[in-house]
Amino acid sequence: MKPLPSQEHSGLNIAALTSSLERLQPRNGLVLLIIGLAVFLVPVLTLPLSRAEAYFALVPSEMLAAGRWMTLTLNGAPFLDKPHLFFWLNLMAFKIFGVSDWAARLPTLALTLGEIWLTFRLGCLLLNPRSAWLGGFILLSSAGFFCLHLELFADHLITVSLLLALYFLVQGLRQPRSKWGWLFYLSLGIGFMGKGIIGLGFPLVIGLIYAWYLGQLRGFRRLLLHPGGLALLVLIILPWFAAMEHAYPGFLRHYFIDEHLLRFLGRRQPGGVSSISIPLLWFFLGIWLLPWIFLLPQALFLYVKATLRDETRKAKMLLIIWPAIVMAVFTLTSTRIEYYTLPALPPLALILGWRVDRYLTSPKDRSLPLALLAMALLAMASTFFMLFLQHLCVGNRREFMGMFPLMQPAVRQTIMITLPLCLLGVLGGWRRRYLALCAYGMVALSLLFITFQALHVIIPLQTDKLPGEYVRRHAGPGDLVIMENFEEAELGASLAFYSQHRILMVQRHGLPRFLYPVTPQENYLISPSRLKELWYGPHRVFLLVDDAMPLEPYLREAKVAQAGGGKRLLVNRPQ
Repeated sequence: MKPLPSQEHSGLNIAALTSSLERLQPRNGLVLLIIGLAVFLVPVLTLPLSRAEAYFALVPSEMLAAGRWMTLTLNGAPFLDKPHLFFWLNLMAFKIFGVSDWAARLPTLALTLGEIWLTFRLGCLLLNPRSAWLGGFILLSSAGFFCLHLELFADHLITVSLLLALYFLVQGLRQPRSKWGWLFYLSLGIGFMGKGIIGLGFPLVIGLIYAWYLGQLRGFRRLLLHPGGLALLVLIILPWFAAMEHAYPGFLRHYFIDEHLLRFLGRRQPGGVSSISIPLLWFFLGIWLLPWIFLLPQALFLYVKATLRDETRKAKMLLIIWPAIVMAVFTLTSTRIEYYTLPALPPLALILGWRVDRYLTSPKDRSLPLALLAMALLAMASTFFMLFLQHLCVGNRREFMGMFPLMQPAVRQTIMITLPLCLLGVLGGWRRRYLALCAYGMVALSLLFITFQALHVIIPLQTDKLPGEYVRRHAGPGDLVIMENFEEAELGASLAFYSQHRILMVQRHGLPRFLYPVTPQENYLISPSRLKELWYGPHRVFLLVDDAMPLEPYLREAKVAQAGGGKRLLVNRPQ
């Protein structure tokens, strides 16, 4: 067989290379895992827990202290918003390594590496080993994947379970064997215990549409009616529902109505979630895929065109159906958070890997140098871009206030580092395709380093580690720890975790509020008048307040025990 022109031009035997890569698939995947570990390990060991994520550490630490695996409490009150699996993973980490913020991040690190590995394996199944490897690298080197996988979210379990389910689905449609039914339903069980009904819904809906497109509804039905798999899923779900309803009467109504139906419709009270707009949801999808987003529009167009033109490639359409369903669901729901687009990243990364692979075998293709040129222009205009992003984000979510001015050093670093790399890739990579790819990869990894530095500046504004550690060192058993100016009860978890004290929160204008009935002993919400009584009472009180909020007159002369990150820790009786 005569080599392709592109193979002659590059001086590489692409067929031989592909054959070698097929024999070395596990080794290639291992290289990806090593790169992923090198990228994520230091941030995992050094970043503190923010207020938005700390409850994923506080809940399992309370489970460990109580010695009960089924009872979920947050600061001593029932916490029924999430299934148990993610908390169990962190609980096991605490039992092995002790209670700490870095130990709480270890399960997320394992899930991150699992996503990278499974993305590669699914890419090998649908595309080819080189496209799969490139897709895995694009995924781990994307700015959003990096940022979001340094945070504790149950949504990581959604992505892992979805990858598993779709991998076993594709295998089951190709090879009707019993084991694929077992494994498919096990994946559904993991998804449900990680995030609830959506963990079941995504793989079932995506799988149904995919099987219909392939004309394999019979095979999909055979997989769904697998008796052993169905029994396994029932054994996972029903005992959990029964145990939770027994422990917390009314849990089933809370779970199905409040946490799913009313949340989807945006009518849950209290809201508990600051929803972003639809344009911002899609905008963040692009941000998460930086710097590879410049290749995505053309990659999607060419991928769909190539798949539709060849009937033998119909199986590859899964990578289009998958993100389309994810984005459609979160576009239609009334509750939208920027990280909800996480499950759409692996298939888009694989499409980008396919596009880069195609670029490497096409001598006249200039897509990577042109994308690098666009990136260079964006780097030169990054100051204006950040102003636009600040206006867009702050207008949708209060949490973004004060964040962007702190990112100016990172913006300057981005210009100084990425601009030369982009220009080098444009000039040197115009004829040398691998040089353009190397420059692109270096830009991606450089952005991750700059992002990590920016997080070190931003996270202190979003965590209560410093005041929490101060309280742990100085507070006695009878001292009180109180928080002001927080609208969601979960946001007190960072102070409670680091202080190792049960805290009180001041309730103003009806917020924060419990989503589930609590007993007087479990209730940690107090009124402003009660705060004043406690401040002048017999106990020493540590009060965390926001610098931006006005203080009550009786607090204005209080001693500041610790300050930083936009917060002050006041104490009524200094030692």
